[in-house]
This record gives sequence, structure tokens and C-alpha cells, in this order.
Amino acid sequence: MNTNTLAAAVIGFLLGGLTVSIAAELEDDDHPAPEHGSGMHQTVDQQP
Repeated sequence: MNTNTLAAAVIGFLLGGLTVSIAAELEDDDHPAPEHGSGMHQTVDQQP
């Protein structure tokens, strides 16, 4: 395998991953994830 073939394979792999990442992000816009600091955490009361 020569260097040009290897470089083309690596670039193709990276572009494929970028495409999947963008598609997943666009799909997630319909169902937004809950925010981390929204106060929905369950707390445990500690009694002495």
C-alpha cells in the first residue's frame, strides 16, 4: 500500500466520522437533553 492510498483511507475515515457526528447532532435537536444543573438530582436525607 503506498502513502497516497493510506492518506486517502485516513481522510475518508475522518470525513465519515464527521458526517455521522453531524447527523447525530442534527437528529438530537428534536429531543433536547436535560441540562445538568436543572435541580432534578435526587438527594438523600441523612438523619442523625
